[in-house]
Amino acid sequence: MKGIFSLLALLLLTSCKSTSIILKDIDVIDKQQRWGVTLYERGDYKGAFNELSELAAWGYKDAQYALAFMFLKGHYVEQSTLIGMGWLGVAIESERDEWESLFAGLYSKASNSDKEKFDIIIKDYKSKFGLKAQHISCRKTTNGMSKKIITKCTKSDRLSKIYEIDLTEADL
Repeated sequence: MKGIFSLLALLLLTSCKSTSIILKDIDVIDKQQRWGVTLYERGDYKGAFNELSELAAWGYKDAQYALAFMFLKGHYVEQSTLIGMGWLGVAIESERDEWESLFAGLYSKASNSDKEKFDIIIKDYKSKFGLKAQHISCRKTTNGMSKKIITKCTKSDRLSKIYEIDLTEADL
């Protein structure tokens, strides 16, 4: 009975013109995220942005971290310390030490006025793109035979609201 209800709910949601449901296999998402990061490292910032912006909006931390640098450095997007720190602030929810250290270093050098702005955008981004908002869970694991500790984040199959990302400070 529960299966029939779920199927009917899915049909109802997909038939509603105001609702769009995007389904992707986790392996496809992982591959897209790795490819986007590779493109960024190769200097193909447009390609990286096209691959990663959707995933960042969905709450994926590697994509959010890469977007942070794109905005901080002005790679393909208009340079914005404010938007970059917003993305970095939400990316560090994954509790990666090197990301947290970078964030803390940048944050500590900012003026009190900038810190207030950063706090506001980070709170907003966490409410839209954060772990809880996008139903993401992260766990530390080892990377195969290398025994390197990595953080693996996955999205649950619960429905999430997807927000457009801010491209300029005027969009805030």
